[in-house]
Amino acid sequence: MTPKVTTALDGVVATTTSNQIYIGDYKRVAILFRRADNAGGTSKFDVKAGFATDGLASTDPTMTTYSMLIDNVANTNGETNYAHTASHSIAASNADVFVWMDPLCPATHINITVTETTDGTHSAYVIGWED
Repeated sequence: MTPKVTTALDGVVATTTSNQIYIGDYKRVAILFRRADNAGGTSKFDVKAGFATDGLASTDPTMTTYSMLIDNVANTNGETNYAHTASHSIAASNADVFVWMDPLCPATHINITVTETTDGTHSAYVIGWED
């Protein structure tokens, strides 16, 4: 099982939205958000998803907020479900954060927006597994 990595945002230094990324062939998708070279503030990463009704990579679907990201946080003993979110904010300098797309809520395309409040360098990587 070899993952395929697509760079959605590559060291951007301002609020930026990625191009649409085709993920329709993946059974599992993780996203790595990275914030570096910052002195303060917070960077917020948002994910939107779309579904091409024909399933083709070349289709340009309407994108909407994807609120089914599984956040990489520990559940308490009483929780039986994963914590879902539509975004993740990073305040720390030189920090990485993983989120996963809920496999029960598939999409064929995603895009990622980073909103910068002060400074920093921002990257996002989509990691997909076909099997």
